[in-house]
Amino acid sequence: MSFICPHRRAPLVACRTQAGSKRRSMTTLAALTTLATLAMSPVAAAAGEIGVTMVPPVGFFKFLRDGIDARAHQLSGVNVSFAYAEAGAGAAQVEQVRQFIQRHVDALIVLPADAGSTSAITALAIAAHTPLVFVNNGPRQDWFAGRVALAIPNDIVAGRLQAEKLAEELHGKGQIVLIMGPASHSAAAMRTQGVRDVLVHYPDIHVIETASADWDRQKARELVAGWLGKGDHFDAVAANNDEMALGAVAALADAGLPDGRIIVAGVDGLPDAVAAIKAHKLSFSVLQDAALEGRKALDDALGLAANAAVQQYDWVPFDLMTEQTLAQAATSTQRDN
Repeated sequence: MSFICPHRRAPLVACRTQAGSKRRSMTTLAALTTLATLAMSPVAAAAGEIGVTMVPPVGFFKFLRDGIDARAHQLSGVNVSFAYAEAGAGAAQVEQVRQFIQRHVDALIVLPADAGSTSAITALAIAAHTPLVFVNNGPRQDWFAGRVALAIPNDIVAGRLQAEKLAEELHGKGQIVLIMGPASHSAAAMRTQGVRDVLVHYPDIHVIETASADWDRQKARELVAGWLGKGDHFDAVAANNDEMALGAVAALADAGLPDGRIIVAGVDGLPDAVAAIKAHKLSFSVLQDAALEGRKALDDALGLAANAAVQQYDWVPFDLMTEQTLAQAATSTQRDN
């Protein structure tokens, strides 16, 4: 922000002093306004019991759970209980939701274990008048009969960002293998669709293999090893998440291929992926802020419990993570410090 000195003939030092004083006053006012806003917000004043059911906290999902937990510790009187259901175990997760409702929790946060179970979960929550927030993944509906919100990313955007960057790295020509997440998770389908949406415009880029590795690093490692073993030749690997991308990196290393020979891209921006990008093993990732998703989900749940206005779709942004963006972020951090 720039300031115009009202005393045009005043010494420069005086102008700077007056501008600095004005800046300090505005900073103080902004801080007081922020504190007042927080004091009046339903989230700051909220207290209650939140039931969370999600897939086991491994990889990305660990950081999401930690985001919920860390946010809860920032707020007075908020208690969070976690329950876990394996991927695909929709019936088990529905039962966990039923148990939370019987405990009269103030709100529910659900990261679906199976997309097919979301209708039953929604119906249970609405019938019990229990606020419900789907996080990371959930049913795409224009309207819900009860207090329902979604703190989710637009996963098609992740796939499109990934494919555009791959096309750039390949100079518009080459062969790609695509590693998908589980069929039970809509993010896998949407990220894959995003990749395909972009590649339609690159007729010289061909997807020669497509298979699921269930978000799992070891499964992806075995999958890529199998493709290499049968003689597949490809220039790039597009993985629906970082864990699978890192599995691909390991398989390529096992086969004796030098780092960077084959372009490998993931999604999530996990710490292991950051380290692999810096080591020139992983080409790039698409950053999804897991902790931010968790914080948004808890804030939305508390807002719904307090009968506050909450966005039905609380979108979480994606962004490219490359060696260059990491270097820029590090430089910016050093400058700020």
